Amino acid sequence: MLSIGEEAFEELAALGDAEELCRRLLASPWGWGRSTRHQEAIELLAAVSGSSELPVAFVALMICTCQRWDRVTGRLITALEESGLLDASSLDELAESLLSHEFVIAYPLAWVSPEWLEVELDDGKGHTHTVSEGTLAHHRPRVEPPLRRWAARRVLAADPARLAQLLDDARLFEPRHRDAVIHGLLDAAELLDEPERRKLVTRGLAGGQSGVRLAALELLCELDGPDAARRRARDDPNATVRTWTPPIEPVQATLL
Repeated sequence: MLSIGEEAFEELAALGDAEELCRRLLASPWGWGRSTRHQEAIELLAAVSGSSELPVAFVALMICTCQRWDRVTGRLITALEESGLLDASSLDELAESLLSHEFVIAYPLAWVSPEWLEVELDDGKGHTHTVSEGTLAHHRPRVEPPLRRWAARRVLAADPARLAQLLDDARLFEPRHRDAVIHGLLDAAELLDEPERRKLVTRGLAGGQSGVRLAALELLCELDGPDAARRRARDDPNATVRTWTPPIEPVQATLL
């Protein structure tokens, strides 16, 4: 027997229409159970691809921010990028949306439901209201940090000249999301000139999460060598970071 969440997801999977799918997800981003099967999200997008005039980047955004998969967003976004369901332009559009600090979706409230029930807290009585076509509702997608990291990497890789702007924008996020953005920028650091890479190292080493500082140490090692990176690691408050060791370079075979 399927759980309530699984039954709800089966309902989504049977829609076959992108507009109806987005309507359901806007009405309830959280009512579809929880799952670590990220591939089912990709299959859901594939099933509705091309079924409406909605931009595929928007449909992908709604799926990526559905709370059903909020524990596996890193694997989800990687699989989405590799799936071929979105072309480069649509992936860029998705990345910009995921990096936005104040991304809000405005939509006609009647699109979700033409009637809404208002309940008085004092007496528990309900009143049904019919909304007009011009009544707007607003939805702020819940973007998990792995999505921010992916987006930052893609945006910087597309235009390395935006580093300063992306670093400034990262300050607007709460610490967990700010670190995710910095981590994503570090992922694309190989495309930067040395001064920009050093600037990024400085920001990364000041990050609150150990994973970001470890990534910054890797880049510092590339720039100044393993000894400089080890010295910096020894001063870190985190035990894992303090025991950082440089990556082992593969031994190349030689012909005698």
